[in-house]
Amino acid sequence: MVVLVALGALGCQEKAKTDLAPAASSLAPSTAPKPAAALKFTIDPKSTSSIDMPAPKEHIKAATDAALGALDIDLTNLANTRGEVKVDLASLVTKTFDDAAKDKTQTAHARTWLEVADGEEGKLPDDVKKANQFAVYAIRTIDNVSASDLTKVPVTKDGTDEVRTVTMTTHGELLVHGHKVDRDAEVEAKFVYAPGAPADKPKAVLVKTKKPLRVVLGEHDVKPRDGFGKIAKGAFNLLGTKVADTADISLDLRALPQS
Repeated sequence: MVVLVALGALGCQEKAKTDLAPAASSLAPSTAPKPAAALKFTIDPKSTSSIDMPAPKEHIKAATDAALGALDIDLTNLANTRGEVKVDLASLVTKTFDDAAKDKTQTAHARTWLEVADGEEGKLPDDVKKANQFAVYAIRTIDNVSASDLTKVPVTKDGTDEVRTVTMTTHGELLVHGHKVDRDAEVEAKFVYAPGAPADKPKAVLVKTKKPLRVVLGEHDVKPRDGFGKIAKGAFNLLGTKVADTADISLDLRALPQS
């Protein structure tokens, strides 16, 4: 998911005429009943995302390296899988320039505009930073599953590990910077096993987006801000020109069975 995803405000701009998405402080839990056969997996805190924002005058690239969340996976009917992925935007680092000083400055600006960190000009209240820290993707439904029953998926080898691979489309809600939108994500899930392990005992699940999620920054009220969270109006001439008004988010998640 998603993501998240999440995650895209790094040089951050918005379309001048883009409507804000509905405001929300969190996403509601799934109303679908949890399948009795579902196994719970916890998102590895070191899971990552990458962010790409091409624009005529500047091609911003960034990444995050911290995440939270959990997945309830029904191995015999993968379409019943549900879960929530939370990407930590406070870990966002830009990698636009081949220059450490420039990247450090741009990273500080991106975190300020996302309101997840203090800026050079001032200190944000802790509750504001906490409220905006995570981009959250909640999976509501799944379809287009390449194989519904994982136990019937052929095994391939990856070094000494055994792997069962499926693809699917997730449909869910994405919450970024206090605004939520509906988003779909085409993903590949690799279920990794120790040699000879039964199909219902994966030691890890690796989930990657097959193509990036597109986040429209204006829908999430992501714009240039100073350290106090005030809008930096003088920077709006950058919108859609020097800096992109959308962000393409690719997720690379690892989930481990909950003991």
